Amino acid sequence: MKTCAVDTSTALGSVVLYDGESLVLERSERVSNAHGESLLPMIDRAFADAGWAPRDVARWGVGIGPGSFTGVRITVATVKGIVLATGAEVVAVTSLEALAASVEPGPRTLVLPVVAAIRGEVFVQAPSLEPVCLLPADVAGWLTPIRGSFDDVLIVGEAGKLVTLPDVPTTRLETGEHALPHARGVAKIARSRLPVDPDAIEPAYVRPPEITVPKAPTVNSV
Repeated sequence: MKTCAVDTSTALGSVVLYDGESLVLERSERVSNAHGESLLPMIDRAFADAGWAPRDVARWGVGIGPGSFTGVRITVATVKGIVLATGAEVVAVTSLEALAASVEPGPRTLVLPVVAAIRGEVFVQAPSLEPVCLLPADVAGWLTPIRGSFDDVLIVGEAGKLVTLPDVPTTRLETGEHALPHARGVAKIARSRLPVDPDAIEPAYVRPPEITVPKAPTVNSV
């Protein structure tokens, strides 16, 4: 089965093509414009280099965030449009799941993917827990309910440097292929997860956009 996976949930935009278990090619680039101008050209170049057309892809994997609000919206809308036009299957994968998929942990190691949010917060996700947006100092307390299920923690992602877990043996992977979510991780999960209805896929914002956060009232001087 031919699979294409795309992720633009952070400054790193990426696309990968798989034919069965074989990686055909991948493309990635860091951008500063939230991928609005770069995503479709990157997909077009990948397909041209592979000699593929969108109709050749049987399954798409789409990164749904959390991360950049604009980047996530662009990817979700683009992939949903292609899937609806071609009839391909689609699988939604969070950016944190994709980041966690870049490592192979031991049986009692908790993989904790971390992606930077705004205002000094971070997005995190763990097995059996939904993605959340927290202050780094609150991550340890958030893990308390599942503390008995792991012996140590592997923190993945360049934003992981913000997180400290007192009294928990911790290893960090923060650079290179482990720095940010990549379409490789999206593809890894998409190839093994059941597809969903394209209309049901929505961005995983986790927290409201900055523009919707209430501002503190202004006190006028008399």
